[in-house]
Amino acid sequence: MSEGAVLVTGVAGQIGGHLVEEFLKEGWTVCGLDQRFPAEVTRAGFSFQECDLADGAETERKIGVFHERVGAFDAVINCAGVIANSPLISFVEGRLRRHDFDLWDRVVSSSLSSAFYVTASTVSKMVESGKKGVIINISSICSRGNAGQTAYSAAKAGLNGLTMASAKELGPMGIRVVSLAPGYFDTTSTRRHVSAGKLREIEGAVPLRRLGQVQELTSAIQFILENQYVNGTIIELDGGLVL
Repeated sequence: MSEGAVLVTGVAGQIGGHLVEEFLKEGWTVCGLDQRFPAEVTRAGFSFQECDLADGAETERKIGVFHERVGAFDAVINCAGVIANSPLISFVEGRLRRHDFDLWDRVVSSSLSSAFYVTASTVSKMVESGKKGVIINISSICSRGNAGQTAYSAAKAGLNGLTMASAKELGPMGIRVVSLAPGYFDTTSTRRHVSAGKLREIEGAVPLRRLGQVQELTSAIQFILENQYVNGTIIELDGGLVL
């Protein structure tokens, strides 16, 4: 990873925290946003602000503080999001239950709206300063439509749409936008939301017969950063698994 200034959202999560550590090791100036400080991050040189990324005005304000310190970002990683396991309708103890509306709002705002707010707030500064940067949206293969994850699938599909549309709009200004869509990775979040039995099924369905490792996500991000012709696409990183 070449050096520069990077903003990472969702840094309190395992993937976001790992990305912060990797960028710091490579000499980047790293800024992070989340609702709590990432416990994993121990290195000096990391600037953090507590932020409700579902609030557009607050997000823009906190990013503005970062801009005053480091200027326009060279890279932005939209990693914030909430995973939710809930079908559109289900039967619970013999009774029909619909998807909770508040849960829908929380999942969509955390995964999709937050990325829109962050992207809009950061690219405006890039354009003003004439900087050619890159926005990387952490999507999911669930964007194809994963049964039992209605809101999450819809939010990630929307994120891919945001990626493609904004890539076409911002490309002429030298700003690239790419989605990275991981499959099932060996993280605490995955193990919290997917049962051990289900994970064994998934491992058996993946041609490589294993879950992805966080380091492999990092190397994919490095490829996007370094290859200046990657733009407006969704890169699926799922070991060959197709939902």
